[in-house]
Amino acid sequence: RAAMKRTVSVLAVLTLLVASVGAVPHADDADARGTRSLLQRPRSGGTVPRRYGGHEVNTDGGAVAGGRRPFPIVLPSETERTKLTLQRDGLDVLRGIKGPIAPVVVIGPYRSGKSFLLNQMLGVSCGEGFGVGHTRKTETKGVWVWGEPMVVDGDEVNVVFVDTEGFEATGMSDAYDDRIFALSSIMSSVLVYNLPETVKEGDIEKLSFAVELAQEFYTRASAKGGGDGAFHAAVAGGGYEDDEEDEAVGADASQLASFLPRSLVWLIQRDFLEGSTVNQMVKDALRSVPNPSRDSHVDELNRIRESLRALAGNSTAFGLRQPHLERTKLCELRDDELEPEYVRQRDQLRGIIASSAKAKAHVDVPGSREGTKAPSLDEPGGVMTGPALAALIERSVTALNEGDFPSAGNVVDSFNRDALERHVASYASAMDGVRLPVDEEALTSTHRLAAAKAVEGFRRDRFGRGAVTTAALRRKLGEMLEQRKEKNAFLSGKECETLATTCEEELVSLQTMRLPSLRKFDTSSKACEDRWSKRCVGPSRETYGARIKRSMARERSSFLQNYNARLLNGLLMLSIGGIVTFRFLYTSALGELVAWCLFISLEVGPKLYLGGDGMFESRWWTTAVQFWEVAVYNQLIDMDKVGPVLLCVALAALVYVRVRRCVQWLNGCCPCIVRNCCCTSLLGIPNARPKGKRKTDVSGRTRDLDV
Repeated sequence: RAAMKRTVSVLAVLTLLVASVGAVPHADDADARGTRSLLQRPRSGGTVPRRYGGHEVNTDGGAVAGGRRPFPIVLPSETERTKLTLQRDGLDVLRGIKGPIAPVVVIGPYRSGKSFLLNQMLGVSCGEGFGVGHTRKTETKGVWVWGEPMVVDGDEVNVVFVDTEGFEATGMSDAYDDRIFALSSIMSSVLVYNLPETVKEGDIEKLSFAVELAQEFYTRASAKGGGDGAFHAAVAGGGYEDDEEDEAVGADASQLASFLPRSLVWLIQRDFLEGSTVNQMVKDALRSVPNPSRDSHVDELNRIRESLRALAGNSTAFGLRQPHLERTKLCELRDDELEPEYVRQRDQLRGIIASSAKAKAHVDVPGSREGTKAPSLDEPGGVMTGPALAALIERSVTALNEGDFPSAGNVVDSFNRDALERHVASYASAMDGVRLPVDEEALTSTHRLAAAKAVEGFRRDRFGRGAVTTAALRRKLGEMLEQRKEKNAFLSGKECETLATTCEEELVSLQTMRLPSLRKFDTSSKACEDRWSKRCVGPSRETYGARIKRSMARERSSFLQNYNARLLNGLLMLSIGGIVTFRFLYTSALGELVAWCLFISLEVGPKLYLGGDGMFESRWWTTAVQFWEVAVYNQLIDMDKVGPVLLCVALAALVYVRVRRCVQWLNGCCPCIVRNCCCTSLLGIPNARPKGKRKTDVSGRTRDLDV
């Protein structure tokens, strides 16, 4: 009995050893499963992770270089459980992929085998790959990406596998499921819709976001010959109309391809039901159902069915048998322990995914142009790269988190707002190139060119229709134009006001010229007007132009009223000066007589003038004024400025002559007084002091002997 117990114990230990050896994945299992025949792994790496749910999250704070493990892209928000939170780990993995990228995203209900399916596609064990759970709670939280991209044989496209949290999980709201599904639809190149056993009505309804997104992007592109006409006609049935007539030039099929999956795979897990094939089952599920009662919910589902049927050219239905009856032990089984039919179908599915994985079309969002530029395809924006995909995810999550419930309109409007802001900034930059103040016509002309360029660029970059339209852009540009016009009017008024005030002050100062000159007044007025006309621009020009003309007319009239009176007073002062000069300074009877005659004629003549016109309109006065103008102001000299200097020089010369004559007279009376003056030579008096004899004193020095 003791020997039997020992034998049983040894057999139990051997059984455990065999089981443990069988559970350890072999290094060549992936080759045996056929993964490397379709996909190759270009690089590996990794960091120290921590567990989150069934996965691991990096906590070392450093950059994530990728590796053979999953990384989180988004996780549920800790504060708002219906919102998503971006994770740097997964985004850094995507940014490290510089070439074209094709994300393969698996979606479906929770506990439907999505994570196990991805591990099978990757050829990795459950412990190494995406977390697989066997409880009634969902294992995957948020969205996770495999850190090691695959390269399809014969192609340069990096294929990345993405696992998502299953919807309809206990404790999660529909809004959260919609955000996960919406993000999956936007970021995926191949969208694998993983469904257990069959296609249900709720499964079709879940695809409504993709249809709504298609409707948001629908324009009259079919009229331009772009895109699938049947698809555009199908999505048009949702009651959407163009928001304005010029929206005929808008988004096309390339934009739709940027936001929708290039391929849709209907994957039916545990396909054991008999009857029609999987393809026929999907076609039957997408066939419109009768709705005699006109139920709005049924109409909506029929519209979704009609739109999905239009995508039949890019969709595939595939059935996958149950791998093993004991589902809780799937992670412990090798390929030779799985159902042979399942292994064959799994390898066939790998081929379908590998052939469907094409680079996603590029979406131009901030940060999407980082890194190496991807090769261009037929699409205008080229193909999606890793940095571009990371930027798209960041912008999409921000858009999906707006509001309580996510919608395709929110996503489209969010991206369109970015495009609108870019083109508004380009418009503002073009308008900033116009230096204010400026003529309003020039400002309007620059606005037309800049606005046309901005609208054309926005039409090219705009996604779908939504609420952010070219009409909204035009309204924004119109508001900016009005603001710039107001600023231009303010600066124009300020500049013209300064110029007009300066000009008026100059005209007023001309009223007090020492030597009045009408020619100088007109010349200065013309220079002031030219300066004002050159520098005063903008909407205030006309208003201040009338003001400056009134000011010039008023000041000239005032100047003319004082001009003749000042000339008459000047001639009177000149005659009085002549009388004094020729009587006391330079005795000249003839000069004094002429001065008296001039004084009497100027003083008595205006009062006794008997002609039809006044004295100021007479010929002799006009002739005298002309001579005065030529003498006072001409191209060579301005007597108003030079006159005081010349007057000082003349007075100095007069004083010099008078002093010299006085000194000479004094010298004739008493020579001894004048001859000792130091300035006798300047006054024309010779130094008559005789040379003294020199005498030597006792000390040997000599001195002059004065006589």
